[in-house]
Amino acid sequence: MLPDFPYPVLDSLSDAVAVFDSGGQIVYSNAVFKSLGNRLSGPAKQETYSRLSNLVCDLRQEGERPVRKHGSISFGGKTFNVFIHSLEGPDRPGGSCLVIVKTCNREDAFDLSTSAETLLFSEALAPEFSEMKGDEPVFKKALITAQKAAKTDFPVLIIGESGTGKEILARTIHRASRRGRENCVDINCAAIPENLIESELFGYEKGAFTGADPKGRRGLFEEAHGGSIFLDEIGDASLQIQSKVLRVLEEGCFKRVGGNRNIKVNVRHISATNRDLTTSIKEGRFRGDLFYRLNTLTIKLPPLRMRPNDIPMLIEHFVTDYTRSEGKRVSFSADCLDLMESYSWPGNVRELKGVVNYALTMAADSLITPDCLPSFLLTQNDLKQPNSGKFPSGAVSIDKYGTLPAAVRNLEKELIKRVLARSASKSAAIKALGISRRTFYIKIKQYGLE
Repeated sequence: MLPDFPYPVLDSLSDAVAVFDSGGQIVYSNAVFKSLGNRLSGPAKQETYSRLSNLVCDLRQEGERPVRKHGSISFGGKTFNVFIHSLEGPDRPGGSCLVIVKTCNREDAFDLSTSAETLLFSEALAPEFSEMKGDEPVFKKALITAQKAAKTDFPVLIIGESGTGKEILARTIHRASRRGRENCVDINCAAIPENLIESELFGYEKGAFTGADPKGRRGLFEEAHGGSIFLDEIGDASLQIQSKVLRVLEEGCFKRVGGNRNIKVNVRHISATNRDLTTSIKEGRFRGDLFYRLNTLTIKLPPLRMRPNDIPMLIEHFVTDYTRSEGKRVSFSADCLDLMESYSWPGNVRELKGVVNYALTMAADSLITPDCLPSFLLTQNDLKQPNSGKFPSGAVSIDKYGTLPAAVRNLEKELIKRVLARSASKSAAIKALGISRRTFYIKIKQYGLE
């Protein structure tokens, strides 16, 4: 009997996937795998399948526990990486194996957490991760990596654009770790003035500087002893601070400002940044040795534009929180959801939450319509968004007007007309359009919109 797999999902993957039985025979293959096989004929095809069968049999001889094996084969003169996963276990009897074939020139050729494995081998997330909402595979992959990281004491580096939830994920990792009952102390390295951040992190002795507490002060590293410290925006820390953080990582001790005594601490390091640290290293703004210590375990949080299918779920989550706190049931209209799903969300989840809160505040009844949304969202969605592929109804056709300048003028006229119709006043329309008052009045006179 075949293992219970989501075969329709596997058919939609870009990787070639097949299931072999205990005897090395193919019992299932998806469309991509079949396509690769169709490129071969006669002896070449037989030899390739025999090579895959041999890899499967090699794996079966390596032990009883479900394990993985990596190899390579050639299809039509091209080399492919092959990842084989034993499916034997209480819930998958019979000794079958899953075979994933990836091209060698793909960025994620050796990443065992992508595509098919994400769908089939994703471990259940702990309750601590319930605040991280999303079902997109690229997001689930990040959470699975984070859960694995939580089980260790290794340093973690979280990389992601502003608003993707780096701070929430850092606290989730701490709560899911064995240090979860201890302190998790955080500091934003970009928000503290350079002359204060050292004393904030490491504390100071009495009389260390003018205005210091006469008794001295413990720093955040001491406050985090036994728990975790979260260094947000570590990419903005000065080179001097970076060197001192490196010492704590390597030696587990530091000196307070104005002190000579080494203070030992047992702290788990979690850092985050929205910067490309490899570029910062080349530019001399970040220490390479610190980077290689911080990124023992690296988690990349995807931007919201890479998670379009998660937007409705996030909106529902924010609305549920509102309903719970205010006792008022509300919902977004289909037009609202269309607008929000077609927007590129440069501010990511943080921006989405702000827009939902704005709409909830502006709503007059239980149904939220487009006029409750911020004006920038309405006007920007009158233009084609990078991830939507949509134009508004009534968009100007260049074929109709013959030249690009003529099409631009008509699109500009239509946009101003629609913003005027939606705005409470001309001042509001000016603000929504992002142009000067003088330009606005010139345009409405030019297009006869007065």
